[in-house]
Amino acid sequence: MDSLSDKTSDGLPMDNAAPFVERPLTEKERLIVVWLLQHGNEEASKYLPEVEQATVVGRCPCGCKTIYFAISGHRPENDGMNVLSNYYWVDDDGHTNGIFVYSISGQLAGLEVYTCDGVYD
Repeated sequence: MDSLSDKTSDGLPMDNAAPFVERPLTEKERLIVVWLLQHGNEEASKYLPEVEQATVVGRCPCGCKTIYFAISGHRPENDGMNVLSNYYWVDDDGHTNGIFVYSISGQLAGLEVYTCDGVYD
């Protein structure tokens, strides 16, 4: 099985040419993840304790704002994504965007942020 460090969430190879330094979640990222977990599916709230142990260990190479998590330094093996909370919104320029938080192998694994109409700001 491939590790998440080798693939994007949709199975594409990661661009490992640009080094990424592990970092804590920003306050904004933490608040967004907590809100999504509080307003997600019936199992989402069980992942709330993991937020405080989460660090950002990568980002999607496609240009979106997607970030990948480690929990207490551990990244899950890629055995399928489980979407815990998924929302859409229209920004001030009229572009439709989506955001979801997900788990892999029973561990909080990332925050996916994407455009629905192909326009990234």
